[in-house]
Amino acid sequence: MLFTARHGLSQSQIAFVRYPDLSALPDRPGLFALLGPRSAGQAGPLYFGHADHSMLRQIPQDPGFGHAIRRGLTGFAAAYLPSGVDPRALVDALAANYDAPVNAAAHALAEIEHAQAKIHKKSRARQLIAH
Repeated sequence: MLFTARHGLSQSQIAFVRYPDLSALPDRPGLFALLGPRSAGQAGPLYFGHADHSMLRQIPQDPGFGHAIRRGLTGFAAAYLPSGVDPRALVDALAANYDAPVNAAAHALAEIEHAQAKIHKKSRARQLIAH
């Protein structure tokens, strides 16, 4: 299965191999997609991620894995990371292009936490100035 990542003005197609279950995943680093039900009953990516050592060992520890299970995880896909590419940027580009819901939720939560931290920092600064 081919997934397209658009980053900046360029785009790349990445060939993912589908695996029937977690135990069939390769014991190597790479990109992965957790697949499940999407619109119109079609299976699609729920989550994209990157394992820097072993997909077989790291995917069960990835926070996105549990969320994908709760969303009806039905399959797995894996790909080699293209050389010279930032894995985080590529995962973000894939997730944005396919509107992967688990990645979107994690991104939204990170934005909320960042905003809360800024508010807390300003509040703390005001408290220090007031005293």
